[in-house]
Amino acid sequence: MNGDDDTAARLRDVLRFLAHDAREGYSSTLALLELHRVNAEPMPVNDLVQRIERTARRSLARIDDFVTLERARSQPLNVEELDLLDLLFDAVAEAWHAANERGVRLKAADAPEEALLQADRGLLRSAIGRLLKHALERAQRGSVLVCAVHPLAHGWSVEIDESPNSAVAAPPGTSTARVDDRYGWALVELVARRMGGDATQWHDPEQGVRLRVTLPRP
Repeated sequence: MNGDDDTAARLRDVLRFLAHDAREGYSSTLALLELHRVNAEPMPVNDLVQRIERTARRSLARIDDFVTLERARSQPLNVEELDLLDLLFDAVAEAWHAANERGVRLKAADAPEEALLQADRGLLRSAIGRLLKHALERAQRGSVLVCAVHPLAHGWSVEIDESPNSAVAAPPGTSTARVDDRYGWALVELVARRMGGDATQWHDPEQGVRLRVTLPRP
């Protein structure tokens, strides 16, 4: 993609964000309030507050993802030697509470003693954290997400695999809707590409979700 095409694509993303994604949270909140107002049997206030809070959090997360993506597109790389394992373990620790809330267990697989590479620490930390969040949003309740770093012939791979055999049905009333994660996954792909690697994802109802980012070694 040449410079003009890239600029046009980014402009389309910005316009789509302003026209739709940035407004969606407000529209959903107003719709909830209107339903509550006109319904002959309005929902309990606590339920209404919780639904509005969830809507607000989703909207803020989408805005944060978009801003982070735009920064990742434009900022120069600050390359240094780092250990990929440190970034993965940090991401697992930060996601532990969210995983418990979703009924998903995180497990670190056996790993090499170190996984050194040349990369931008801040961008790669954001990408790995978003990779794990992306997996959590798609994993079945009761499943296990196995987080691993594997050596490749000329690099490393960060892989998150769902083990769906232990998954259990969600309790009645539990939402299993998939979250629109367009900007989060775009960030993962962009960071991997800027660092000479790539990102892939698979999702199968029987096999679960599998995400992988490959990065070159120094």
